[in-house]
Amino acid sequence: MDITSYVWSVQSIEASLQSLYLPLLREAVLLGHHMYDKPLPAPITGASELSHLAAWLELTSTPNSSSTPLTTLKLLNMPLGKLLQFSSDLVKQVPLPSDMPHSPLTEPLMPLVKTWGRPRLLTLPRLYGKLYLHYRHVKCKVCRGVPHDPALCLVCGELVCVRSTCCTWFNVGECTKHAQKCGAGTAVYLVIMSSTIVIIRGERIYLWGSIYLDQHDEEDIDLKRGKPLYLSETRYNCLNQQWISHSIDHIVKRWGWHQQHY
Repeated sequence: MDITSYVWSVQSIEASLQSLYLPLLREAVLLGHHMYDKPLPAPITGASELSHLAAWLELTSTPNSSSTPLTTLKLLNMPLGKLLQFSSDLVKQVPLPSDMPHSPLTEPLMPLVKTWGRPRLLTLPRLYGKLYLHYRHVKCKVCRGVPHDPALCLVCGELVCVRSTCCTWFNVGECTKHAQKCGAGTAVYLVIMSSTIVIIRGERIYLWGSIYLDQHDEEDIDLKRGKPLYLSETRYNCLNQQWISHSIDHIVKRWGWHQQHY
């Protein structure tokens, strides 16, 4: 095979490296967007794409504006400590099996989990007042405002707006949109202002009841009586078991159709 000098030129090496490196950077940007809700960069093609993606990933401080374009060789020559820190920040939210082989290079990247627990709904405080005071001032990630009627997703812990037009998109409310993203159309919410459990499944809705009861084991829907409420472990375990076993659709027989803004 005749290897010419052009094949091994600096430009051809850089083009080959970028053809392998750019898809990896694009996937890292998408992963970072979904993990941290960081806005995606504007679509850029050509020679400046590498510098903009690297800046978005904080591999460089700002997009390269000098006359000398950023190259993959410069990125690959980055100090090892900075690369390890970037990789560790990226994967620290992903639990890895404890039997994964260890080495001095892989240990900083792995938040080790010695045992895998069963899936379960969120761990909630015993006193409802503590939960109410905390989430009453948490902002919605979509509209960036404090919801007038907030609901807590008991699967992932995200706070969403209930019956509100601020987060409605094409007549689809935030509860329904989040259910599609979080549970393939099914989600279990605790409505903060009423202490009620609301289950969304596609276009259907079911008011499950409350998992917080007063000292006489009675519900206080909409918090009208103002009594101290305590977590009912029996009820919450029942709800958790229904969610884990995917039996909600079989147990619940009286589904309703929810409004547009759910």
